[in-house]
Amino acid sequence: MNLNKSNKFVVIDVETTGNRPQDGDRIIEIGLAVVWNGEVTKTASSFVSCDQEIPPFVSRLTGITKDDLIDAPSFSELAPRILDDLDGACLVAHHIDFDLQFLNNELERAGYESFQGNVLDTVEMARMLYPTLDGYRLASLAEQFNLVHDQPHRAGSDAEVTAHLLLLMKKKLYALPFVTLQQLEACTTDTFSGMQLCIYEAMKTVRTSHHKNDSSYAIYRDFALKKPQANNRTQAKVSIPFHAEHFFGKDGALSSISPSFEHRNGQVDMAENVHACFEDGKHLIVEAATGTGKTLAYLYPAVYKSRENEAPVVIATETVALQQQIKDRDVPLLEKGLGLPIEAAVLKGRSHYLCLQKFAHFLEQIRGARQASYDEQLSVAQLLIWLTETETGDVEELNLPNGGYALWEELKSDPESCTHSNCTFFSRCYYPRARDNARQADLIITNHALLLTDHFQETSTLPSYEHLVVDEAHHLEEAAGRHLGASMSYQHFMRLYNQFGVQENAGLFANISVVIDRHPTAVSADWPNERKQELQSLHYEWNQLFNALQTAIVKKDKRTRQKSEGYLPEDVVDTNVFDAWKRVEAGGKDVIRAWRSITRTLKKEALTPAEETLLQKVNTLCNDLEEAQSILASLLTSVENEVYWAESDANKRPDRLRLYRRPINISEQLSGKFFSNTKSIILTSATLTVKGSFQYTIDQLGLTDTQPKCLQLSSPFQYEKQAQLLVPEDFPEIRQDGEERFTEAVAQFLRSLTSSVNGRILVLCTSHQMVKAVSRMMKPHMQRLNYSLFAQGVNGDNRSKLVKQFRNQERSILMGTTTFWEGIDLPGEDVRALIIVRLPFAPPDDPVYMAKAKQIEASGGSAFSRLALPRAVLRFKQGFGRLIRTKRDRGLIFVLDKRIIQARYGKVFLRSLPTLPSVFAPSKELLARADEFFHDGKRP
Repeated sequence: MNLNKSNKFVVIDVETTGNRPQDGDRIIEIGLAVVWNGEVTKTASSFVSCDQEIPPFVSRLTGITKDDLIDAPSFSELAPRILDDLDGACLVAHHIDFDLQFLNNELERAGYESFQGNVLDTVEMARMLYPTLDGYRLASLAEQFNLVHDQPHRAGSDAEVTAHLLLLMKKKLYALPFVTLQQLEACTTDTFSGMQLCIYEAMKTVRTSHHKNDSSYAIYRDFALKKPQANNRTQAKVSIPFHAEHFFGKDGALSSISPSFEHRNGQVDMAENVHACFEDGKHLIVEAATGTGKTLAYLYPAVYKSRENEAPVVIATETVALQQQIKDRDVPLLEKGLGLPIEAAVLKGRSHYLCLQKFAHFLEQIRGARQASYDEQLSVAQLLIWLTETETGDVEELNLPNGGYALWEELKSDPESCTHSNCTFFSRCYYPRARDNARQADLIITNHALLLTDHFQETSTLPSYEHLVVDEAHHLEEAAGRHLGASMSYQHFMRLYNQFGVQENAGLFANISVVIDRHPTAVSADWPNERKQELQSLHYEWNQLFNALQTAIVKKDKRTRQKSEGYLPEDVVDTNVFDAWKRVEAGGKDVIRAWRSITRTLKKEALTPAEETLLQKVNTLCNDLEEAQSILASLLTSVENEVYWAESDANKRPDRLRLYRRPINISEQLSGKFFSNTKSIILTSATLTVKGSFQYTIDQLGLTDTQPKCLQLSSPFQYEKQAQLLVPEDFPEIRQDGEERFTEAVAQFLRSLTSSVNGRILVLCTSHQMVKAVSRMMKPHMQRLNYSLFAQGVNGDNRSKLVKQFRNQERSILMGTTTFWEGIDLPGEDVRALIIVRLPFAPPDDPVYMAKAKQIEASGGSAFSRLALPRAVLRFKQGFGRLIRTKRDRGLIFVLDKRIIQARYGKVFLRSLPTLPSVFAPSKELLARADEFFHDGKRP
């Protein structure tokens, strides 16, 4: 590696006619920035003449037109100066593969050799050094670090910003502890050479400096860990008074410390009711519409009760986003209002937390015989940096590459590895620390999954508590169903099988063989081969079982195009399935017995810490395999009040088969083991009523006999002034006119609407098929409309990434299905128009819905009125709530489903919404109304 000029970096950025130089695409602009001795010493940019047409989308993205290239120099004219700058330097680019292939293509066309020096990718470097960022686009990084980036997608500006980003990242790299740099050097052999160069130079500098270890780090067993914040738990917690009006009132404590404070009567009412139910030991259901400030309304009485009882109050949410919002935004605001510190601890399931002992063992492996993949190396580097920054060790903080999440399965905490007696890292480990923090906290913020696990499996993960708030409570019934149900797939078995490492020189076999060689008298030399044969036999039987299952299920249900296929275990478990399952069951027991036997035998030997960790991993894998076999058995055994179904891919491949089971009705379980075991539970959400009634929620959650108190709080927004609901009367209907005509009408309506809205449009669909079909029809028109389109499943499935891209473009359309109907906050100009394509009824072939409906019909009830309609109304209200998020928002809601006006049940949807102007008219009239709404002088 050439280190003579290791302090010189040349950043290159190119704008091109396309993405494929091998197909003739050419550079049309090149930007360059020289970084030398820690400073940007030179910047330059130039248009580049070429004989290719500039595609319209490139011109729209960059602003470069063919006129700009008329007098531009050729690349061959620019090449000598570029090569002079590159002499002895490390070449840097943001997405180096792209820029380097174009640069080398042009160099070779001009008669020069391609660049052969060190290269550095700032995307790779940023991913490594900033492992918790949401994204690594240059514009996002510039915004994150306050770098001036006036002309995105112009080569000169992009190169200069990348140069300043490089300097920031080098500064961070050189500030890392020496032990972290040592670990990085050992695990980045597949990164770009420039990255290795930077790490090597940082190591040299830090090794010779007098401040090798910053006081903010704790160096423990070759890891640099962030020191946890000192706690002052020796001080007695101060009790607080409770007076909702004094706290939330117009001249209350909150008004004096919050610049965005708005007095809301509903907030006061909710706080008082939560307080009263906590005091009286009663349950409360609160529907708090958007804008009522429900989070603070329950946090204030929750802290009061916690201090009064000297015991934590638990707050449970469905989504990670709300957990973080409560911890990072709402609790600090409450602290300011109360004028005292509040201890709020986030506690999740064990698998969310990193096991340091496993991580240390993995590092030892990749420094030895194990060959780590590129994704594993990048993930390890991210984890090493993250350890210097995280106090929680929670994977939710990380933005790992795709392969990194498979690695996490190896590194996450589990009961075998995480015990005080056998873990050298126990005093530093994150999961025990999280549990300890929870025991001392005023508020424990957790998720529905852990809450339900604690109740139904009696794991005692959560400390003892009497008072609970369930936010996002409209998800509780579904979450409980998932928890009380089960699923298993062929792929899950394969992941377990691969962890044994039967086919590779890695995994358990490679490691256990080394241990056996070190203790030859303890275990027979033939042991590994015998175990491999057992596992290969078990693998064969798994294949046979899933082939038999797929055949039996498809034979039973000829609708092979259906995504889900219901089955009854007694119908599917024919002779072939039964015999295959018994062979799998027996083979699995043999494997588990043999591997547990060797751990017992080897534990009698004098083992190294690494060997101890390996045996813990063996036990964990045996437990996982045993659990998987038990779950599969439950999916092949009929139980009353359960529904069973299977899913596979379009080709019905057995290796893509997944089996599910769910309880049809969980009201009895919730009533008996959940609500009866907690003194006071507050259930809250923005969507819990249908037509102003809580009865559907009460029935679903098993609260019929409990008689909870109910409170419905209307929104403080003036919907009659801020929004309108518009329904086109001339729109086709899917049932009568066909899906193709309906889809074409949706696309045409959207195209027509863009000129009136002139801003962001959110489109909510009820199926992925609809999203893809409308997106396909819209795509050819987006350039003419000067709009960007982001569609779930077309532009990716990452919701937060799609929302961020949507918000970054002023004229954009975001299309999504289920997960986009709730949980995304798009205030103000972020959404000007909301399109609800169809009323969100559950698919009629949904297995759980079908089973529930059948049960209701069997008892003489109407499945439509008691199940389908309430579900759809609650989902509709969630979607409706995406538009108006603050008192200053204005926007239009278009419902392209005439049933909301024409069907008898349509009024149930309308009566569940706040009062606002509703118009049922031809499309042209609604588009004219939209034009008037957005251009009446009240908005730009």
